[in-house]
Amino acid sequence: MFKKICKIYLLFSVLVMPTLAFANISVFPYSIDFEANSNKRVQSVRIINTSQETQTYRVSMVNFEQDANGKLTETKEPSPFDANKYLTWSPRQFTLKPNEVQTINIARRSLAQAPDGEFVSHLKISEVLLGAPKLKSKDGGQSNTISMQLRALFAITIPVTITKGDNLFSKTEVVSYKLLPNNQLNLILKRLGNKSSRFNVVVADQKDKDIGRVNGLKIYMSTDTLSVNVPLDKNVQTKNAVLKLEDAKTKEEILRKALHI
Repeated sequence: MFKKICKIYLLFSVLVMPTLAFANISVFPYSIDFEANSNKRVQSVRIINTSQETQTYRVSMVNFEQDANGKLTETKEPSPFDANKYLTWSPRQFTLKPNEVQTINIARRSLAQAPDGEFVSHLKISEVLLGAPKLKSKDGGQSNTISMQLRALFAITIPVTITKGDNLFSKTEVVSYKLLPNNQLNLILKRLGNKSSRFNVVVADQKDKDIGRVNGLKIYMSTDTLSVNVPLDKNVQTKNAVLKLEDAKTKEEILRKALHI
């Protein structure tokens, strides 16, 4: 049997983290926001190759739909509120040596003909494997050995949001909550308004000390409810606990609710 090389590629898509960093790649910032009435038409994302190998990356825009569990599924169906039709970006592909840095520039086009609303797409930075595998044996001849070569290809996505109009707002309400057996608090949250809701969830004890927190949550316009589990510190007193929602950007408290658990 001739030597065969089998390669397995794994794709990971990561969203909504303050700094996106893995063994292979680091990205900053984690989101881009444009406003139609702002003169700031160009923003940048910085990519660092943190691996030990030279790597090629491809840059594209993708659109997602969010379900009630927070899962984002890529969709090819166009929506009137996709942002990619109002954006340009460069470069579309580049190669970095270890520890090299590349800046991706994202420019907003004119929104004069766009309706009021919120437009969202995601910038996707994907590792690209160039070339085909070469069949080799140690002695340069044929081999009957089957070799497996594993390589993980990463793709990172960050939201790019454009807002237009003076009457856009969002509000988040708590529909229900329950304490789960694994020391987690399950919350059902509802988004109200005509733009995405971005917030942090905090559970505090009776002394207002954090005993559970999940940062950077977002309810997109493709759904109006979100189920989230908040891990709580072990052996904490939940009597008289308080649930707080914070604005994700300003950290301002936007909701406080006493919990009866």
